[in-house]
Amino acid sequence: MSKISNMLNMLQILKDGKIHSITSLSQALEVSKRMIRQYKLELEQAGIYLKSYTGKYGGYKLNENSDFLRSDNEVKEKMYIVMKEAIANKNKVKIKYKSVNSRITERIIHPAELFLYIDKWYIAAFCELRNEIRLFKLDDIKEYHVLNEVYKDKNIIKK
Repeated sequence: MSKISNMLNMLQILKDGKIHSITSLSQALEVSKRMIRQYKLELEQAGIYLKSYTGKYGGYKLNENSDFLRSDNEVKEKMYIVMKEAIANKNKVKIKYKSVNSRITERIIHPAELFLYIDKWYIAAFCELRNEIRLFKLDDIKEYHVLNEVYKDKNIIKK
């Protein structure tokens, strides 16, 4: 399975609120213990925090304070992961976006960066409609479709 699929499966396992050992997670996902630790780091970079327990009965548990994975956020969770993959692969994404005046516009974007600001996820992307870099709140993206078309680096944000 792909890395993203494994991370999603790991989150599904951890949603039960129990402590899962690194060994049991690695066996369930058929990956090394080292990969489980890497998934934990990447999830935390995405704002999904896992609580670590040490000792004989240690392992990982989804942090109770993390509201990112509550059922009302599952669509946002999937969108976040899809956008992260589009950034990594430099795929263009076609979106239907609710603009400030509540109109729905269709755009093709070149996603560059995801970030959290005041408890809301945004994506910085070059917008072909406006021909400039724009910020899009994930909550306002009503539909999205990753295109097979790859974009060039010339329009993305430089770090």
